[in-house]
Amino acid sequence: MNSAQNHTGLSRNIYIGIFLVALSTLMYEILLTRIFSVTMGYHFAFMAVSLAMFGMTVGAIIVYIFPKKFPQENINQILAKQAFYFSITTVISFLIHLFIPFIHGMSIAGMAITAFTYAEISVPFVFSGICISLLLTRFPSSVNRLYAADLIGASLGCILVVLVLNISGGPTGVFITALFSAAASFYFIKGSVHSSGFSKAIIIYTIALFAFSAVHTVLVQKHEPLLRLYWVRGEWAEKPLYEKWNSFSRVSIDGDSTKYEVPFGWGLSNKYDRSRKIRQLMLNIDAHSTTVLSHFNGDTTELSHLKYDVSNLAQYLRPRGDIMIIGSGAGRDVLSSLAFGQKNILGIEINKDMISAINKDFGDFTGHLDKYQNVEFVGDEARSYIQRMDTARKFDIIQVSVIDNWSAAASGAFVLTENALYTTETWKLFLSRLKPNGILTVTRFYRAKPIEHYRLMNITADALLESGIKDIRSHVMLIKCQQQERLEDRSGTGTLLISKSPFSDNDIKTVDSLNRTFEFEEIISPKTAADSIFVKLTSENSRNELNNNFPLDITSPTDDKPFFFHYMNFSDLPNLQLWREWDMAFNAKAIFILLTLAGTMSVLSLLCIVIPLKITSKKISLKGTSGYFIYFMAIGLGFMLIEISQIQRLNIFLGHPTFSLAAALFTMLLSTGIGSYFSGAEKLIKRSVKIRFILLIGILILFGLITPYIINLFESSSTEIRILVSVIILFPMGLFLGMAFPIGMKLAGINFPGITPWLWGINGVMSVLATILSIIIAMKYGISASYWSGAACYITAFAAFLTLVKLNPEQLNK
Repeated sequence: MNSAQNHTGLSRNIYIGIFLVALSTLMYEILLTRIFSVTMGYHFAFMAVSLAMFGMTVGAIIVYIFPKKFPQENINQILAKQAFYFSITTVISFLIHLFIPFIHGMSIAGMAITAFTYAEISVPFVFSGICISLLLTRFPSSVNRLYAADLIGASLGCILVVLVLNISGGPTGVFITALFSAAASFYFIKGSVHSSGFSKAIIIYTIALFAFSAVHTVLVQKHEPLLRLYWVRGEWAEKPLYEKWNSFSRVSIDGDSTKYEVPFGWGLSNKYDRSRKIRQLMLNIDAHSTTVLSHFNGDTTELSHLKYDVSNLAQYLRPRGDIMIIGSGAGRDVLSSLAFGQKNILGIEINKDMISAINKDFGDFTGHLDKYQNVEFVGDEARSYIQRMDTARKFDIIQVSVIDNWSAAASGAFVLTENALYTTETWKLFLSRLKPNGILTVTRFYRAKPIEHYRLMNITADALLESGIKDIRSHVMLIKCQQQERLEDRSGTGTLLISKSPFSDNDIKTVDSLNRTFEFEEIISPKTAADSIFVKLTSENSRNELNNNFPLDITSPTDDKPFFFHYMNFSDLPNLQLWREWDMAFNAKAIFILLTLAGTMSVLSLLCIVIPLKITSKKISLKGTSGYFIYFMAIGLGFMLIEISQIQRLNIFLGHPTFSLAAALFTMLLSTGIGSYFSGAEKLIKRSVKIRFILLIGILILFGLITPYIINLFESSSTEIRILVSVIILFPMGLFLGMAFPIGMKLAGINFPGITPWLWGINGVMSVLATILSIIIAMKYGISASYWSGAACYITAFAAFLTLVKLNPEQLNK
């Protein structure tokens, strides 16, 4: 080893090495979720998390089954080689994924390509798993410090990946990730004898990675990358005009700015003359969600098509008003407000890259909308921004046009994509920001079975009732447009108008006249109705009975269950007639994916226990080890159930996926790393360890009870204050959570040192399973239930620990 030793007997370079491996591992894992979202789909992005953790588990099992392949006397060279393999396979596996189209489906070819993709992408994580497993199991006296370095490195990776995506983009980010693991290899080999040749090779390789990453980052900034995503969901993708990555999306713009086309519309009336064409470009988010950049030179007559769109009906009812647009996107709704001559226009968009693209990069095409004195763009999440807004500022119209389509539900990516926009709590907030005669207008696709609009009406009813408004029917109108371009997919467009005051007779007459002019269909209004279900949903007396007896769940989502796109019960999956009758294929697919992942991971988890068990039982006695298995399974499940539930919860509280990722994941990993360092695992003292566990359980219970009140207390505070509050409440919990693993590993290392890699692998595979179980539990019972399930796992771990203490009392100091 390196001659520079610290007081634990390990080289400082070892700690730097595990820090860099962990940092690189988490960075690559998060990068894959973003890349898979574009190349494969949201559900495969979700799978990337489980895939990474399972690959690392396989690495741990390899260390356990083949210990002679990793002799202690050559541990530095072995660690260096594993880190190097991790780095180089990261690059190779990514390039393979980049140039081979991903085709999935129930065909043999589709399943084979899916299996191949998963296998080749998992390879780097196997080497990462071997590296970390060796470090955490071969040095039991230093396990708390090594585990601390591992977690702190991972926590820094959470922050660094956000910066890398924003500056360098997804593909370049992969090479930067490989750069860190290459640096880890150098630190592991540094100072070892007979390693000069390998060290030189690592240095040359690392310099090459650095040079490529730096040059390619410059090219990305100029929108001229050498590497890009060539295949998107199995189809060849032409180079976009513009591409920008960030931590939660990839924004691209395509099209021909000189070509005249039929105007893009959410619900463009069939009375519009399609020969009147305009210039427009298409903006895509993760190659799926689409909106439009319309050419604008300041002449509002160029925007006449917007007056034919059903999404803009409220503009006729409240002219010359103050408008708030939720999800201003590429500026289409802002243009609509300009076309109608509205007085003041506020556009709120969570994706700042979209605001920058339309006003700077393509400002000459879109007309530099941000330069208009009556137009204001805000880059923020709508709910959190409105909560911080001056309560005296009110609006005549709050417009929400097709924000979040059902691609998230179709893919099963509920944890990564659901937000708090379509919840009762948010709509109450919207209503509170309307002027007395103001209108909330919400537009979504209206399908043959309008299940989304049934749920929207339930949210409307609950929000109005909780706002003190009893007569629901007089406050709502729902208008449908069956645009001719959408006849094939049987999806029209429905605009729900919700007035804070009852709609006046003049409002109703105006809408009736517009419906006749544009050939829109009136589904429900204060005076007429074309669907009896909507009549019941707007009646306080019949609504509860309808919801209880309805074949699908159309009740209002809440902050604790913000799953707007989830309608079916898990038990309804085999009921083909039900989901065909209600056009639930997208939701059935989501449930199928989640349950398939859960089943697959359950089987693989079982194999990770059974196969090593069969091998080990022939070599050593496993008597007295069951408590260790229960302990490490429980903390593996518990940690991820708690971590993911907090990411979900903070996504609502902080209002931005980047903030929730940084606050929850970064804080939890950093605090658990510090907790591991101060766990006292190097000298187990019975009384001290028990006190730590009791404090942990107490903090988990206290956190679960008081967090909802703290969130309500600070939800209208500034972003900086809410992030600080999140860190303060998460840090103590993470501090004690970090103590459980090194304490258990130290105790196992004393009594059964041969099985410690296996225990680390079991802990990892349970974490894989927990990533899926947490979502299933949250969808069925709520985010709080997922959290309490994690807390119950730690109580189980404590019980297992007490059993181990009784069986091995001599191993702990009093």
